[in-house]
Amino acid sequence: MKNLLTVKTKKMRSPDKDSSLLDVKEPHMNDRIIMDLMRMLEMYEDSPCVDWSQHEFEEVAFSRCAIEEILQLVWDHPWTLASDIIENFALKMEFYKKSSVTDDQKRIFSSWAETAWGILQGIEQLEE
Repeated sequence: MKNLLTVKTKKMRSPDKDSSLLDVKEPHMNDRIIMDLMRMLEMYEDSPCVDWSQHEFEEVAFSRCAIEEILQLVWDHPWTLASDIIENFALKMEFYKKSSVTDDQKRIFSSWAETAWGILQGIEQLEE
């Protein structure tokens, strides 16, 4: 059996009982995006298959980590447009990729940037 990498996950905060996330009425813009990001994370809940290649497994793990980081950033900055937060994150990852020393670092930051740019495309449609 392959030795699979374990991905440490951060404990996700759940909405407070008075949170607008629990309000059935029209949620705020970032609340909708937080819910979408949480749904994206749920897609990664299944454990990886044993027959996955190392590269496939790492790409999924890197994407999940990027989504978790983006979710925390959006959650921590409720008065900033989510698209601005995600664009800043993607630009930082591009900078880190360019200043990386090893190929592994470049692969990780490249994956994080690609994930962020993909999320940003979907979110900009929500914000219009």
